[in-house]
Amino acid sequence: MMKWENVCLPKDFGGLGITNTRIFNESILMKWVWRLYTSSEDDLCCQLLKQKYLKRKPILCQKGNRGSQFWRGLNKIKHGFSWGAVFEVKDGKSTRFWEDVWRGDIPLKIAYPKLYELCNDKTRLVSDFYDDGEWYISFRRSLGGGRP
Repeated sequence: MMKWENVCLPKDFGGLGITNTRIFNESILMKWVWRLYTSSEDDLCCQLLKQKYLKRKPILCQKGNRGSQFWRGLNKIKHGFSWGAVFEVKDGKSTRFWEDVWRGDIPLKIAYPKLYELCNDKTRLVSDFYDDGEWYISFRRSLGGGRP
């Protein structure tokens, strides 16, 4: 009897050299998440998935309870995609305002936890808060300093 971790070790290190299929599957699914984020208009598979499941939102904003087994698998591992990722905003339609790292080295929800708690909608995208060169972020209460 051996632990599964030891069975999956290379033979040189005392294992049997068997591939850990769970980790292998998760890495392939993670590659699909990357492909959805970086796909071009020529990629028909990604365009089909975007039309069917994403509805103009990034995959990190989607709930994954429904759909094919493949889509549910993507949604189970997608949280790992944003670990250590830094996003380029561009038009702001695929970058989450509070949860993605797009300004500085940490997400805004960690840099400004009190503002994050007061925000009305924590799941919005950068493009939802920025319009015609102005920022429009709504909070549950006024952040003003009171009387002048």
